[in-house]
Amino acid sequence: MEPSQNVAQVNECPLTVVLIGRNEEQFIGGAIESVLAAKSRIPGLEVIFVDSASTDRSIEVAQQHPIRILQLRKNWPLCVAAGRYIGYLHSHGKYIFFQDGDSNVNADWLVEAVEFMESHPEFGGIAGVLDEEYVDAAGVHSGGVPNVFQQDLSKDIIEIKHLGGIALYRREAMVVAGPVNPHLPTAEDHELCMRIRNAGYKLARIKGRMAVKFTENRQTLHEILRRSRTKMFDYGAVIRYAGQYGCAWQFSVESISYVISFCLALLLFLIAIPVSIYFQVWWILAIGLVAVIVVTSIKKGGVHGAALSIAGRAASTYRTFVSYWKTKPKSIAEYPTDAIQVK
Repeated sequence: MEPSQNVAQVNECPLTVVLIGRNEEQFIGGAIESVLAAKSRIPGLEVIFVDSASTDRSIEVAQQHPIRILQLRKNWPLCVAAGRYIGYLHSHGKYIFFQDGDSNVNADWLVEAVEFMESHPEFGGIAGVLDEEYVDAAGVHSGGVPNVFQQDLSKDIIEIKHLGGIALYRREAMVVAGPVNPHLPTAEDHELCMRIRNAGYKLARIKGRMAVKFTENRQTLHEILRRSRTKMFDYGAVIRYAGQYGCAWQFSVESISYVISFCLALLLFLIAIPVSIYFQVWWILAIGLVAVIVVTSIKKGGVHGAALSIAGRAASTYRTFVSYWKTKPKSIAEYPTDAIQVK
């Protein structure tokens, strides 16, 4: 049967975990096993792996486990949002947990999260403590960051505006607000959370370690260039789509305020150059630049960190403007849904 919004509204199990990934052979087995550890305590747990046209052994590894497997076709526009959207269409859970293929979830947290949502119907989505471990393609670990979102561990419930990519949602909230937009190249989680909040639901981080994500260190020039190249800084596309329902400015302020501040700083700098030259007070501009560099270096732990911060902001700003002008919004219904059903 072809998946549809009607199918997605049928609750046949308490929880569906939608795992997504592309070329995650290194991690997908552990990710699946971490979810299945909760199966005995969540009767009827449904696990769906949506593979984004991988060219490695991701599918072969996933087939070793008792889960459903779908694969996006290689000629489709591929992105994180597309995998989550297709998984949502094929899911049957009252609650849907979106998990990345390079992460391991805490089974205890999953059980507690479902219980929390059952007793708190006003919440449309929740997340918990997320840790990151830096792992390269060769499997070499090189540190990481605990509690990435700096969640206050002394509080049981913290209401927030967006959850991040790994999070649990109430299906009812997604039916009301609409599903993940498969056309968004980035920030699809922020845009979804914004719509859910605008529909009247709350979002929160609850106590407990939710998951650990294995990823590259984002604070490197290589990672900044990779994210720019793979459209992960294309916030302009999201602004275009949010503008269709009057929320372009809301998204910009809530999700990419650093791009706005960088644009303002750049504008002030460009105005200051001719003014300082005309009044022959260029030294004031020089002092201002040095002050900015010093303050940024202190905040980022050194000149290297400051340089990476500026590079990231510059890349994000550039890609935001380029993607805004290039994007021609499409309806969610235009995205293809005939995914390959592997298992």
